[in-house]
Amino acid sequence: MKKILLLMASCCFIGHGSMAAGLQALPIEASYIIPAEVEGMSSSSLLLNGDWQFRFAPQGKWNTVQVPGELAMQGYAIEHDTPYLYRKSFTLPADYKGKRVILRFDGVYSHAVLSVNGKQVREHHGGFTRWETDVTEFVRPGKKNEIQLEITDRIDDISYASGYAHHPIGGILRDVTVFALPETCFYDFAAETHLDSLYRDAVLKVSYTGRTAGNAEVVYSLTDPAGRQVPLSQSIFVLKEDGNSNELPVRNPLKWDAEHPNLYTLTVALREEGEEISRFSQQIGFRDVKIVKDRMLVNGLPVKLRGACRHDIHPTLGRTTTAELDSLDALRFKQSNMNFVRTSHYPPSERFLHFCDRFGIYVESETAVCFVDTYRQKNYAPGRTQDSAEFAPRYLSQCREMVKAFRSHPSVLFWSIGNESVYGKNFQDCWDWVKATDTTRPVIFSYPGSVGEKKPIYDILSMHYQDVDGNLNQWGRATRNYQGHGIPALFDEWAHPACYTYKTLQDDPNIREFWGISIDKMWSGLFDAPGGLGGAIWGYIDETFMLPEPKMGTSFWKEFARTAKPEDFQGNCVGYGEWGIVDVWRREKPEFWATKKAYSPVRLLTEQVGDYTTGERLLLPVYNRFDHTDLNEIKVRYIYKGIEKETQTASIAPHQKGVLIIPAENWEEGSELLIRFFTAGGDLIDASLVTLGQPAITLPQSHRNGPLLVEENTDRIVVKGDGFEIPFCKETGLICNATVDGRVFIEKGPFLNLDINLNHLTGAEVRKSATKFLTADADWRKQSITYMKQGKNVQVILKGRYNDVDTDIRLLISPEGRMEINYLTNGQPNGFLRETGLSFYLPETMEQLKWKRRGHWSYYPAGEFAGNEGETSLYNPNQVAYGERPQQPWQMDTHNYYYWADAGANCDRPLTQMAKGMKENIYYYTLNAGNPSTGLSVISPDASVACRSNKRADGQLILYVNNRWDYPEIAWGNYCKTLEANPCFGKIEIIF
Repeated sequence: MKKILLLMASCCFIGHGSMAAGLQALPIEASYIIPAEVEGMSSSSLLLNGDWQFRFAPQGKWNTVQVPGELAMQGYAIEHDTPYLYRKSFTLPADYKGKRVILRFDGVYSHAVLSVNGKQVREHHGGFTRWETDVTEFVRPGKKNEIQLEITDRIDDISYASGYAHHPIGGILRDVTVFALPETCFYDFAAETHLDSLYRDAVLKVSYTGRTAGNAEVVYSLTDPAGRQVPLSQSIFVLKEDGNSNELPVRNPLKWDAEHPNLYTLTVALREEGEEISRFSQQIGFRDVKIVKDRMLVNGLPVKLRGACRHDIHPTLGRTTTAELDSLDALRFKQSNMNFVRTSHYPPSERFLHFCDRFGIYVESETAVCFVDTYRQKNYAPGRTQDSAEFAPRYLSQCREMVKAFRSHPSVLFWSIGNESVYGKNFQDCWDWVKATDTTRPVIFSYPGSVGEKKPIYDILSMHYQDVDGNLNQWGRATRNYQGHGIPALFDEWAHPACYTYKTLQDDPNIREFWGISIDKMWSGLFDAPGGLGGAIWGYIDETFMLPEPKMGTSFWKEFARTAKPEDFQGNCVGYGEWGIVDVWRREKPEFWATKKAYSPVRLLTEQVGDYTTGERLLLPVYNRFDHTDLNEIKVRYIYKGIEKETQTASIAPHQKGVLIIPAENWEEGSELLIRFFTAGGDLIDASLVTLGQPAITLPQSHRNGPLLVEENTDRIVVKGDGFEIPFCKETGLICNATVDGRVFIEKGPFLNLDINLNHLTGAEVRKSATKFLTADADWRKQSITYMKQGKNVQVILKGRYNDVDTDIRLLISPEGRMEINYLTNGQPNGFLRETGLSFYLPETMEQLKWKRRGHWSYYPAGEFAGNEGETSLYNPNQVAYGERPQQPWQMDTHNYYYWADAGANCDRPLTQMAKGMKENIYYYTLNAGNPSTGLSVISPDASVACRSNKRADGQLILYVNNRWDYPEIAWGNYCKTLEANPCFGKIEIIF
């Protein structure tokens, strides 16, 4: 019996077993770099992604699934705490014989039991850290081998990742690789760079654990970013059994930072008896990270982190990623002027870090520990594991796996040992291990205030969701003006885009454009606060999963995957919501341009020049918000009167202000100058439109002539002009089918539009919508309608009530085809205003929208969702089916399967996102039937009006014209105007 038990122990815990060659098997928690070359092998690694066999039930049939990828996203509705089985057969090349064979899983959620060729090898907890196993004694080189992996989506997983995704994400989520090492080898490789006090010369310190009989050596070579060999004073070191540490002095290397991601290549060769037996290469960035009082220094200079929180999401495979998406995400970060990513709430793939190294993105790498004893949904385990001895190995093993795998990456600035959790011994142990292992990086913990008065387990104050002035009290820790407690303050969740305001997002997606004011205020405020380190938008990418109808099992998660979604909108698409600046397909949303503008490291401090002289140069104050870049390193181009030129930027040091000089031109009043800033490589940093004097705005005009006539009969009062008729129904007092040139341009109206938020200002609408006061068109009761001549004009006076709200509306109609409407109300409750204005029913023949407005940003790209001027169709016949890749920009979508559930829309012919989003501060807003003479324009010479269009469920097209508007439901500390509803009055102008 003892022999059997010992054999089982050997199989399950190979770190304690022996290999046929007499060398001890490598430990379970070792971390490896896959060699590029191994002596005697044509290829040292084999990727096992692709088709795997999957069995849903113990006695069920085997089906084919895609690895990596979620099972639920492939139609298999797995259940929590219920094991299911993967298997993969493959032929291990014959040249693996005599080598150590390592099997790597980059991510399996969440508890896995590994068997190879029918023998159980080991188990592993956690879904997002890489784990590797020496399977040499279990595989058969030159023959077919079979891997089996029993996986259980554990409901008590410390990552809470399935709860976070609102459905079980279980499965093999990342790459699977088998690779070979020579018997003499090493593992737990780590490269650190140490700069001298002048940040000039460096020491490259390399450490690792060796396995050798004592006759091997390690050979280093180093090349600079241009591929030139770097001389090393010593390049050959003896490989010692167990611990090794080698130091390579390097004279004045190019430094790595997010603005200059200079990467050196360290090639490491292993030789035995003078013959090379393996080699690999590791990219190295020479950089130094220090905390000095309340600032973080990179290479001796203070940095400001402008970033976002990122999740792994594949549009069709769920909580997984690919090389294409990893690279695209890194590129999107750079395109939006972000220099920082928080890998919430779990470590990323190492491949993503390679792109961060290459493109220059600072990384907060976070362990997969989330919501411990805080916000878990009631159907999940309470997660009170922070002091549990049973769970301690899970905390520590996943922390160690992350640090061991990633510590050589220059992009990783600091580690996070947990998200929004209550302090306990297991977090303390993680802190102690990390600080003892990696002395080159800070460590953070959220919530830091839960540590209480004990010695802190954080070097940086991590705070979530301050207000736009940088103020927050959270778990006994506080910030004021983005600073607090004498250490750097990092708001690694801030500026949460609206995603829970379901009704607003269905009717008016412009709340996404309005959000841009928040991130602008936050970044501008933090940048000038010495102790403010930075912020990370929650989040970078939408958190939605377009789950299919299950082929096996039932979608039980719909019972809890609500995030307070209204009952009518519970569909197959689940998740927290569309909180990203890009969607799951990586299409830019309105928040993307706002992020690029707000985070721009170059900021013109004026965009309207009143004091200029024709024929003289322009002097424009500019702020260099780079950390390591002098402004003379970038390119500046400007366009004036259609001609593009380039100008040289003066030397302005990082974090300093100076002057941008634009050479002399024949400047004209009201003209515009487009100034664009580019990186040295030609990528757009920012663009601003500078106006000289007062802007020249050309408004739509009506060119009708002739007198106005008024005809009255028993049913109607009709005002007639040159080619137009405006009938008023005596029963309702409202316009009924007003026509221009025989075509209807207003079917009915004006209605009073009051939307008043009664019970809160900035509380997150996660659980329910705010209590509101809303006027309903059906509640209108006419009291009187009269008319009179006023010179050439006709005034119609309409009085009535919406329940308790008295309404006085006066319409002044001119012969030129203009209608000026004034309104005044009395009796409505006071509260935080959402919208006050008028609305009109419009005919279905309206097809086109054109507008010009004064936006928050002086410049928007052509075709932007809410640009300063634009033109679009109200409709898009190219409906994107559920789960399919859209071939159109986000703003041209008409269907949304998260906010409208499986139907995707509320009516048969919905508007596009661009068409229904409110256009704020309009000069004009024109709707027509494809011909300017068959529509109407709302005009506002002082840009004080906002307009939006929408469709009711019955298909009725409605135009809303607002004199005042706000988004008090935006929440999360974001900006809103905090307008009171009372007094309520306004004026609008319509021409036709």
